[in-house]
Amino acid sequence: VYLLNGGAADGSLVGASGGKVGFYGETPVVQASAITTIATNATGTAISTAVNSIITALQNLGLTA
Repeated sequence: VYLLNGGAADGSLVGASGGKVGFYGETPVVQASAITTIATNATGTAISTAVNSIITALQNLGLTA
């Protein structure tokens, strides 16, 4: 199923709520969970966890290998 409303005055929508999206031939996945924000005085572990979550979300969509 493809949904792209490019004629809307308020922007474009790719995928519907609860739907799946994939790029570059990857299997479509649902939207990733929210990634916890980190404090300005965060430890290396907290920063590493957040960055790894971002990398995983991008890989799952197929936006990076």
